[in-house]
Amino acid sequence: MESESPSWLSIDVMGIINVFAVLVVGFLAWRIGRRQNKINEISLSITNFVEIFVMPQQVILKDQDNPEKASHYWNLLVKNASSYPVYLNRFTLNGVSHLIGSSVVPVGSDNWYAIPVSKDVQDKKELSLDVEYEDYLGNIYRGKHYGVFENGNWQIKSEKSVLLLKCTRPE
Repeated sequence: MESESPSWLSIDVMGIINVFAVLVVGFLAWRIGRRQNKINEISLSITNFVEIFVMPQQVILKDQDNPEKASHYWNLLVKNASSYPVYLNRFTLNGVSHLIGSSVVPVGSDNWYAIPVSKDVQDKKELSLDVEYEDYLGNIYRGKHYGVFENGNWQIKSEKSVLLLKCTRPE
């Protein structure tokens, strides 16, 4: 007499292999997803930078009645080098602070904010400029810039902007 094993003891080898394969594929998909999220975070941090730079602009005003008579003055153009608009809050030029609200400087080479260089700063031929601004997330930064007037033009040097306040938004 042949002994038959009960049906509940029969092992379905293919079923076990299928379950194991599904578990392995699920685990690998989870690992790939985590890796892709890290790659996306790195990519966003590269493109999501905030920085401004300052360049001088000479302005010449000619008198309509007397074209030979002209007055010269200088502006400092604050340009946005970021991926997103920045909002200027205040600037301090040679120790004199100016609150300017939340003036937007959009992205683009034709967009800037002009800061007039006062006569006393022009006569001194040296300047220091601190610009406080924020990004679209509300993070507040400060950029420091220094200038010397030589050879008929302002030579501007800039330090990398510093994060003053990181905005934490509830998720």
